[in-house]
Amino acid sequence: MTGEDNRRRAPRVRIAAMAAIETKGTLNANNQALGSVRNVSRTGIGLETGQPPMVGQGVVLRIAYGDDLHELKTRTTRVVPGKGNFYEVGLDWTSCSGTELAFLDEVLRAVEKQPLA
Repeated sequence: MTGEDNRRRAPRVRIAAMAAIETKGTLNANNQALGSVRNVSRTGIGLETGQPPMVGQGVVLRIAYGDDLHELKTRTTRVVPGKGNFYEVGLDWTSCSGTELAFLDEVLRAVEKQPLA
């Protein structure tokens, strides 16, 4: 997407990281989902998982990046069937504190020069 067709608020960049997804509540509660990170931006993160949360559902996301584990409170904005039994999931950072997102500045500084097409 380019020009007027691109509705993204921030460019996405690829990173190699694993994530654990924990959802709460009476519907679709799950504390065992794992996924791989597809990309990140200043507004959210894209994951691939076999156990997706529901759109609108709050998610505690734990990202293993480098030698550190980061825990973030996110909200599901998108769930789309992917290949096989996997789903592409979009999570929004708007519920995260500045402290939670401090690692994101470091990540994006390192890779922002390589946005996805």
